[in-house]
Amino acid sequence: MTAKPYLHKVLYRDCDMMGVVNNANYVHFMEDARVDALSQIGCEYKGMEERGFAGPVIRLSIEYKSSARFGDEMEVVVTFTRYTGVRLCLSYVMRDRATGKVFATATSEHCFVSMSDGAPVLISRRFPDWDEALSKACKSD
Repeated sequence: MTAKPYLHKVLYRDCDMMGVVNNANYVHFMEDARVDALSQIGCEYKGMEERGFAGPVIRLSIEYKSSARFGDEMEVVVTFTRYTGVRLCLSYVMRDRATGKVFATATSEHCFVSMSDGAPVLISRRFPDWDEALSKACKSD
């Protein structure tokens, strides 16, 4: 499933002295878009933490295509690509909202762990509502 795009207006603080988005900030844009995409399928990140588990990033890959600049309206499209009950994989396209020019593409992989001891959490056993939502999100499109 592809989530409704997350919108971000590139801020001055996102950029270097040349007005170009610092490459590290794309990770922040991805995180904001991921939290929003999870919310769209009924998996509130805050609710996850309140229930005692987290979904840390275990793999991240970004390919930069063109420079985003101060004032650009960026849309980040998140697609749920794979879910195993233990791991979740997402893909991202970050592009200019007006022109469609792609700034970057990326993927992230997440596992699920207990916040109390860091032990792996099998979502299907402990949180069946999340398991169902993530399974459905990865099968549609």
